[in-house]
Amino acid sequence: MPAMSEGNQPRRVRVERNIYRRATGVYEVGFKDGGGKQRWRTVDGGITAARAARDTILSQRARGEQVGNNSRLRFADAAENWFQGPVLDLRPATESCYRNAVEQHLLDRFGARRLDTITPDDLAKLVRDLRAHGLAESTIVIVIGVTNRIYRYAARRLGWVGTNPVSLMLSSERPKPSKGKRRRIFERGELEQTIAAAGEPYRTLFTVAALTGARLSELLALTWANLRVDDIDDAQIEFAHQVDRRGNLAPTKTEGSARTIPIPPQLARLLAAHRHTSAFVRPDSFVFATRSGRPFSQRNIARALRAAQVKAVDDNGHPTFPVLHALDESGNPVPVAHGVLPSMHSFRHTVASRALLAGESVDEIAFMLGHRDANVTRAVYVRELSDARRRTMRRSRMVAEFETSSAPRTKPEPMTPATAGVRSR
Repeated sequence: MPAMSEGNQPRRVRVERNIYRRATGVYEVGFKDGGGKQRWRTVDGGITAARAARDTILSQRARGEQVGNNSRLRFADAAENWFQGPVLDLRPATESCYRNAVEQHLLDRFGARRLDTITPDDLAKLVRDLRAHGLAESTIVIVIGVTNRIYRYAARRLGWVGTNPVSLMLSSERPKPSKGKRRRIFERGELEQTIAAAGEPYRTLFTVAALTGARLSELLALTWANLRVDDIDDAQIEFAHQVDRRGNLAPTKTEGSARTIPIPPQLARLLAAHRHTSAFVRPDSFVFATRSGRPFSQRNIARALRAAQVKAVDDNGHPTFPVLHALDESGNPVPVAHGVLPSMHSFRHTVASRALLAGESVDEIAFMLGHRDANVTRAVYVRELSDARRRTMRRSRMVAEFETSSAPRTKPEPMTPATAGVRSR
C-alpha cells in the first residue's frame, strides 16, 4: 500500500514495478535493503532515469549483492551473519579460533553497538586492554583481524555502508607480533635430555619432531604409507594430512603444508624399529596410535612431554628443568607459568632457529616447515633471522680481523730512483 501523508493523500503513487512518483513529480525506486527493510532511492530525471536505476538495483539483487544502507546493523548481527557465511568454508580449527575471538573479546564490548558507532579509538582501547590482561600480541592480531573481516563482510553482503574503523587505526595503535615474547626453544642440552627421559612411543615421536620441525597435528596424522624407510639412504616422510582436535583426519593447514622431506638414516632406523613393535602396521594405520588404533590426542602428548621434562637430568644428574621441582613454603609444587617450559611447538621453533643459525636459506626452511611461502617464515622468525644475520656479520668481522692481525708484516720497499720515477708518473 502506498505510504499516506497528512490529509490521507498518498505520499507516492506506483507507476510501474518498483517505480513510484511523488506529488512533486519526483521519481523514486523502492527496494528492500540487506536487512529486509523497505528503502527508497530518489532519481534525478524522468521515467527513463528511474527505469535505469531500477534495473541496476534489480541486477545487483539478482547477483546476490546487497543494495541500500543497512545503517542500523549491529556488530553482533554482522558477526553472526559472517559466521553463517564465509566462515563455514574454513577449517574447523580456524572457525573455532575466530569464534573464540568474537565471543571472548568482542561481543561483550561491541555486540549491541551499531557498526557505524564503533571508532578507531574504541579499537585502540581494545588493544590496550587486551595487552593489560596479558594476551599475546599474536592473539590480539587475530582479534583485530576478525573485526576487520566482519566489517568487510557487512559492506559486501549485508548492505552496510560506512568506514571500517580498522582501516583508520594508526600504526602505533595496532598490535605488533614482533613485540611478543621470544618463542621458547630448547636450550643447550634440554632437547636431548628430554628425549632421553621419554618412554616409547613418545621418544620416537619427539625425535621425529626434533628432526623435521613438523606440527604436532601433522605428526599425529602420519600413517605407515607416509613413511619410506626401507632404503635408509633415501628415506623420506610425507606430510599429507593433519589430525584436528576431534581426532579426525583433515587437510594440511595450507596447500603449501603438504610436503615430502628427506630424513637421516638414524631416524629411518628408529622408525623402522618402531614399526616392528607396533600393533598396527597396515599402510593406513597411524604411526603413533593408541591401543585402539586411533591417533593420540594433543592433550596426551602434552602430558607425556611434561612427564619427560620432570624426569630429564643433565650429565651431572641435576634436573634439566629445576622449576618443575621447586616447592613453596608449604611443600607444594610451585605453579609454572605458561611459556616458561618448552612445549610441543618448541620442537618446531628449535628446528627453525638452529637451521637459521646454521646458515640455511629461508626458502629451504619454509619448505621444511610447510609454510605457505618464505614470507611467512620471515614474519614468524623475524628475531631469529636478525640474530642469524648479526652472528654471521660478527663471524665475518672476526675472521677479517684475524686475517689482518695474523698477516705477515713486510718491510716497506726502499725508495730508488727507478721507483721514484714510476710513482711520480
